[in-house]
Amino acid sequence: MERPHFVKNITATSTAYVIRIIISFFFVPFITSVLGDARYGVWVILFQTINYFTLLDLGLTSAITRYVSKYLAERNYPAINRVLNSSSLLYFVIGTVVALGIYIFATLFFGYFKVGDPEILEEGRRALIILGFFMAFNFYFLPFGNSLGAFQRFDLARSLAIGEEILRTILMVILLRKGYGLESLALTLLLFTVKRHVLTVIVLRRLHPEVRPGREFIDRETTGMLLRYSRTSFAIVAGWLVIFNTDAFLLGLIGSSAAAGVYYPGAQLLLYARNAINAIAQPLTPMVSHLETSSGLDGVRKLYLKSLRYSSYLSFMLSVGVIIYARNFVGLWLAPEFLGSAEVMQVLAVGSAFFLPQILGNSVLFGIGKHRYILMVVACEAVSKIVLAVILIKPYGLLGMAVASAVPQAILYLTLYPYFMARALNLGYLKQIGHSLRTGVPGGVICLIVGLGIRQLLPPDTWMTFAINLMILFVAAAVPAWLLLESDDRGRVKAFISRS
Repeated sequence: MERPHFVKNITATSTAYVIRIIISFFFVPFITSVLGDARYGVWVILFQTINYFTLLDLGLTSAITRYVSKYLAERNYPAINRVLNSSSLLYFVIGTVVALGIYIFATLFFGYFKVGDPEILEEGRRALIILGFFMAFNFYFLPFGNSLGAFQRFDLARSLAIGEEILRTILMVILLRKGYGLESLALTLLLFTVKRHVLTVIVLRRLHPEVRPGREFIDRETTGMLLRYSRTSFAIVAGWLVIFNTDAFLLGLIGSSAAAGVYYPGAQLLLYARNAINAIAQPLTPMVSHLETSSGLDGVRKLYLKSLRYSSYLSFMLSVGVIIYARNFVGLWLAPEFLGSAEVMQVLAVGSAFFLPQILGNSVLFGIGKHRYILMVVACEAVSKIVLAVILIKPYGLLGMAVASAVPQAILYLTLYPYFMARALNLGYLKQIGHSLRTGVPGGVICLIVGLGIRQLLPPDTWMTFAINLMILFVAAAVPAWLLLESDDRGRVKAFISRS
């Protein structure tokens, strides 16, 4: 991928996540205040429930991205049409199975969640059935309606997604103000996802008129190729689903829907931090594949170590900042009954300090075809998290769930993950740890000293003083961050600022 296009894709995906965070910042306090902790907890449980059905994707999304990108470089549109149409047939079957599966789950098993109010339980059940159709349409449209990224147009894909999210959120606010419930929110999701997919298909056809649907393109050999590639990716996605999609689900089963509602806002913010880094990581994978071909593993090693230094500095600062300011932030952001979300954020921040830098490492492993190592780490993390959660939720509630998430991350991303990266890149284990801690620890110390000092002098008990605290922290971090950059990267930053 050419560097200007790579930068354009990163800029688009990063901007999209910033806008998404801003939307959540204003929408979450509103929806939690309108729905309350128990009802909002049911809404969160609904999403964590339907996310489990994304496992039926079978890893095909990554296979589509892999082969569409490959054939696009060769301008081989007949092969692209075979990939998209063969996968469309698979997704039609998957989408139908998902809709039926969610209906059965809602009818027979949704009552097992600990929801105190029977009316809220029934409302959640009906909303879940509607979300089943939402998931089905997502699968039906996925090959043609969600593949702009595979055509190296992350910018257009993110623009359409953000446009959808803004309009959808506005409609949700109107519906909630008028007293509508969870079913109306689910119908809004269904309506807007269909509209976005239709628009994406139109855009794709205009960009690449050679791409078209047709039964004549459905090919058994292509179907087999997609399924063979997707196996490892499917297992990794399954592990990630357990890691990032079980917290509220388990709290709803073992604790209560109210506990799930209090837990989720804080956990969601840290999930957005993961997604923000993932915005850079997604376009990085094809770049790594190209770099391995042109420069060998030596070029990939240099890129990985550089990304590890930069991201460790940022992630340690972020984690320490969350620990310092979580209670002030949640106190300003949410109603008093959600204050427990602050402690959740503080605990999760510890694991994030070690996990977030390696999101870019995942892209490196995908790019060089060594993603089986990701699977091994993810499997260990998922099993550890579930076991610890079952043990800790009953006695410790929200904090037990947070500890069950943070402890495996901190341990595995200090030990097992760098060991596998050492094997994949012929790179010393201690060299990786050194690169990470050499920048991460100073970043955390800077945030700790400046943050505690400013918070003491100017308590962040209003949004204005909170914003001033963050601005001072940003300025204090900017100078070391600039010195941390390599000379060629400083030149690129200067050039980008000049163009802007």
